Amino acid sequence: MFLKTHSYTDRLSIWRNVRQNTYDSAEELIKEFTDIKKVPRYLDYYTPNSWPNPFEIVTEGYFCQSGITLLLTATLINKGFITSSELCMPVISNNISGDDGLVLLDKELVYNFIPGKIVSWDYVQDNSTIYQVHKIDKEKLSY
Repeated sequence: MFLKTHSYTDRLSIWRNVRQNTYDSAEELIKEFTDIKKVPRYLDYYTPNSWPNPFEIVTEGYFCQSGITLLLTATLINKGFITSSELCMPVISNNISGDDGLVLLDKELVYNFIPGKIVSWDYVQDNSTIYQVHKIDKEKLSY
């Protein structure tokens, strides 16, 4: 979705197009996020109060594991695929990819453990180390 050569205005425009598109399922939407090239850890995933809003993530290019998860979560909320008032955001170390950071857990399904796929919570528990689980108000990521 985003390339290194994109300016922040390009990234905002691309993300706006994603938010304006119609998607029949969450699976279809998350495929848009599959090709974002991850950068090394940038966000402090242990401190939810320090997390930037989705527009800052796109503008500044904070595309570490946690930044992508926060952006994906905000987009899923915006499109109506996440309806829970409280978000469950585990901090994990992925034993498959070696990435660490936030994932979204909603109704026993996990988003952004494997880019472009939704996996079960059991699968994540079997294939990662879980350090902490944050419970945050959905409004923190709504825009």
